[in-house]
Parts: sequence; structure tokens; C-alpha cells
Amino acid sequence: MSTTPNEPQDPRSAVPADPNTDDPRATGHGGVNGVPAGQPYAEPQNSGQQYGEAGGKYGTAEYNPGQYTGMTERPGTIDKLLKLTMTSLGIYVLSGIVGLIAVNTIDFVEVYRNMGMDSGTATEMAGKVGGVGGVGGPTGSIISLVIGIALYLLVWSNLKKGKNWARILGTIFAALAILGGLFGLMGVFIYPAPWNIIMIVLALLKVVVDILWIVTAYKAPTSAWFTQNQVQR
Repeated sequence: MSTTPNEPQDPRSAVPADPNTDDPRATGHGGVNGVPAGQPYAEPQNSGQQYGEAGGKYGTAEYNPGQYTGMTERPGTIDKLLKLTMTSLGIYVLSGIVGLIAVNTIDFVEVYRNMGMDSGTATEMAGKVGGVGGVGGPTGSIISLVIGIALYLLVWSNLKKGKNWARILGTIFAALAILGGLFGLMGVFIYPAPWNIIMIVLALLKVVVDILWIVTAYKAPTSAWFTQNQVQR
């Protein structure tokens, strides 16, 4: 059957198949898709990533659970800060107990007489300060001790949670304790020995611990951790 003159012909149909290859797509001397004649035709390889290869979709990085996320883990200075808080609390309680015992050894009437007061005034002042309901008496000392313990625990528990306000509150308490401890050394000498020596040692030890607390609270890793927790909230 003859071809209609106006019907287009496929020029590749005129090229005989290469007898040296079984690939029907390899033809004649001209080849196919740039493949020389006599060479087997190969499918073009995909230069892109195959499914399951490393790398994310649409150019994003593959998720890696161990990849650094910029979050700061709790540094060792936080553990040290918590230990210093409890150490300061322990010294505070011990000082309070020693003070309760030592105050009962003081003759406040005699103390005020030595300050130039007459017997009546000295007795009245001793009752207000060193009596059972006085500021320096057992009741007042126990109430102050309980309040102090509660404040310590408040600061400690919230430091552990990363609350920056607890660090600020603890700093205020520590600074006041340092000043109070140093000025309080002058009043320790009204206590008889050996209580005055014990109270001096405890007061100085607490001052050192509270100074270390403030230094640790504002070290770079500590500040970074508190800042991070504050931003997250």
C-alpha cells in the first residue's frame, strides 16, 4: 500500500535497526536521544534525591532528635545554688536553736543595769525583750524561725522550677542576712561563753555561704538558664 504524498513520514522509520543490539530503541547510524548507533539505550538517571534518602522535603533539613536546638540544659551551677540554699537554711536553723538556748543564760536585768538603767526600768525592759512573749524571748524567736524556714523553702522550691523572681528574692534575703550577720556580731558578746563563740562561728559561716550563694546565682550559666526559662513562659 503506497503512502499518501501529503502524509508526514517518521524519518526514523527509514533507518534500519542495528543488528548488534537487542534494544529496539537503538536505531541506525543516527541513534536515539543522542545515543550513537550500536550502543544500548539507557534511561536517564534521576539526579534528585530518592525517597528515603537523607534530607528534608522542599529543601528543609531532615529532623534529627539529637540535633542542637539552642536550648540550654540545666547547668551544674543550679544544683550548687540549691545546695547552698539548703546549707544556709541549715545554719540559720542551727543558729536559731543555739540562740534559744543561749538567751536563757542571759540576765537581761543585769545587762540593762550595766547600761545605766535603774532597777525598775531594767526589769521592765528585760520583760519586754527577754520575757516569754518578748521580742528576744522563746515565743518571738520561734515565730521568727518558722517564718524564716518558710521563706527559705519558698525560694528553694521556685529556684528548682527556674523562676527568676525566686533568684531575685533569694538575693535580697541573702544580702540582708549578710548585713545582719556582720552587724549582729557586736551583740553576740552579751552571751556568756561558750555560746558567744559558737554564735560568732555560725554567723561568720553563714555570711560566707550567703556570699557564695549570690556569686553562684549570677554566674553566666545560671543567668542564661533563668533567662531561657523566663522567655519560654
